[in-house]
Amino acid sequence: MGARAAMGSPVMTEADFVRSLVDEAPEIRDLIDVHLRDQSGELLLHLLVADVRRVAVDAFQRGDGDLLRRLLDLLDRALREGDELVENAVAVSFVEDTGWWEPAMRPFIDAWPAALRAEALRQQSSDPPRP
Repeated sequence: MGARAAMGSPVMTEADFVRSLVDEAPEIRDLIDVHLRDQSGELLLHLLVADVRRVAVDAFQRGDGDLLRRLLDLLDRALREGDELVENAVAVSFVEDTGWWEPAMRPFIDAWPAALRAEALRQQSSDPPRP
């Protein structure tokens, strides 16, 4: 459970996360619509967060610092304030699936806010080295 959730403060639910995603990164709206259409109206949070990861990597590679910062700030907040489902989706489908063990991903990870970087370090310290 996120640090805020553990302290009994209000938590970010899946619905809060999606609403914040649309509010803070309206560029993602079409992605969410496609996701919902492809999933017959069902939101599969891990798949959505994986799609957001791909958008963030693309924004980083294109030098779109504004979109990247908005996405990373939201994901960082979701990791800290999210309920168990949101926190897990960010930790797995964003942080772990970024491939923190790949040297080519280091510049992208270096751009992350503190909570995302801390999660990558936590995973690195608990996982065996990757080939």
